[in-house]
Amino acid sequence: MQAIEKKITKLEEQKAKLEKEIAELQQKKNEEFLSLLNKIPSLNLEPMMLIGGLLQVIEEAQKKPELKERWLLAAQKFCGRTSSQKRAKAPQLSSQKAA
Repeated sequence: MQAIEKKITKLEEQKAKLEKEIAELQQKKNEEFLSLLNKIPSLNLEPMMLIGGLLQVIEEAQKKPELKERWLLAAQKFCGRTSSQKRAKAPQLSSQKAA
């Protein structure tokens, strides 16, 4: 019985550590999101209006899943990922020409 109690205590400690780590990562995610929002030059929206808009986006995405792909591409373009993807494809094209 004592061995089971020790195992339970150990697992509860691990759970507490994981919950703390999750909370820290969620906080970091929120900070990164706010940082991205601050990079949008014409963002003159009140926080409650922005939250309402995000809720609307979620609702629309549930109705029209194809919107998710368009929004993802727009976000990647905004964050500059599409240009890095193009750079990654360029060496492949030149290696194909050489062959």
